Amino acid sequence: MIIRILKNLQKEIVILLICIAISSIVIIFSYSLRQSSYEEKQLATSELQQARDQYYTAINQKLLLDKFEVDYIELKSINIVGNEDRLNWVDNLESIAKHNKIPYLKYKIDKRQKITTDQLALTYPDIDLYKSVLSLQMQLLHEGDLYTVLDSLSQQTTGLFDIQSCSIVRNPTQFDSLINSPTDRNFNANCKLNWYTMQQISAPIQQDEDI
Repeated sequence: MIIRILKNLQKEIVILLICIAISSIVIIFSYSLRQSSYEEKQLATSELQQARDQYYTAINQKLLLDKFEVDYIELKSINIVGNEDRLNWVDNLESIAKHNKIPYLKYKIDKRQKITTDQLALTYPDIDLYKSVLSLQMQLLHEGDLYTVLDSLSQQTTGLFDIQSCSIVRNPTQFDSLINSPTDRNFNANCKLNWYTMQQISAPIQQDEDI
């Protein structure tokens, strides 16, 4: 009885099995297609994010370069970047001495020396920093003239410098008061100033003789 029923339903069973197989294939294919689409979407999203990051990085780098370019041009205009402008220093020294009636001023600029430290090499690997020592010997009417000379150098001279050392002593005289002194050379002052310049490592370095 059961066998006869199965024989009568054989065609329907085959069709059912075929439908189940086809459905399984469709489900598997749909899942695979969906998974592939999801992975492609994830990849596209990742590539879009990378492109967006590169875009913003490029913008930030450009802004940073523009800022550095402005700073570089400014430093170059005041003779901190590039070769030394010793003529500017000398001209200003002589002008300051004449304008403030400094009775005696002698100067000497040593050869430029490279400043080397591990911190500089690490922070600015493409930049060399140099220092030149300017020695000043002056005869002055009063102590305030020393400040006047140094302040005038700071205001009028291009470049960057600091004071390494400075001393001032009163010259021997038989007069107790400077008011009664007949000379305008009442004080002797000696100073050493460090003048700084910087230069790209690839740029040629001009060696100046002592002045």
